[in-house]
Amino acid sequence: MSNKKAGLFPMLVGVVAGAAAVFFSDKKNQEKAKKALVKGKASLKKLSAEVKKNPEAFAKKMVKRVSSEVKKIDKKIVAKSKKS
Repeated sequence: MSNKKAGLFPMLVGVVAGAAAVFFSDKKNQEKAKKALVKGKASLKKLSAEVKKNPEAFAKKMVKRVSSEVKKIDKKIVAKSKKS
């Protein structure tokens, strides 16, 4: 007996796969993706080395970065709520 309740997940996976196929069919997009991948690998190596060197300092740095981002988002939300 087949499962008649396919659900939303398989449909979303199909849509994403189709969008990726369309995106990567263009040579320009393939080159952009390669550049982004190389840049991401370099960033990951740099972060990994920094974590290995001093994990505690890295953790403090990340906490500080995240808290500053949260403050920026809070300011945007407050500004939007004041407009309404």
